[in-house]
Amino acid sequence: MFKFLWSWALFTWGGLHRYFGHANVMLSEHERAIHYFERAYQVDPSFTAARLHKGVLLSREFGRHDEALTIFDAILDEEPDNGVALLNRAMALQDNGRFPEALADLERYLELPTRDSHWEEVQRMIKPLRDVVKELQEDEA
Repeated sequence: MFKFLWSWALFTWGGLHRYFGHANVMLSEHERAIHYFERAYQVDPSFTAARLHKGVLLSREFGRHDEALTIFDAILDEEPDNGVALLNRAMALQDNGRFPEALADLERYLELPTRDSHWEEVQRMIKPLRDVVKELQEDEA
């Protein structure tokens, strides 16, 4: 129980640094958030949210997509139906120019049995991405 509480406290502290980083546009705060998310995961390796938040910051704030993809892949290996990891992996893949893989992840996301707050947004995002993938396939042919 202590590990969980300590891990949760570290995660919360990381969340505060993430918030301050967004509010003040300070990458140093995002770096601190990553540090605390990593520590929370080290204390409790079952704490998926800590890894997930670290991956999101690495991808969105630092453009370190390959590192983020490694995290999202690991989460999805353990929890194939983790919609948040699937969506964030799709976004990192798209930012990395890997459009067919991003499209596959978004399509899989839409097939999940549970619908979260991003479901409708993904429905809107997927059509332009399908068009991009189709153009790429036509260019290759």
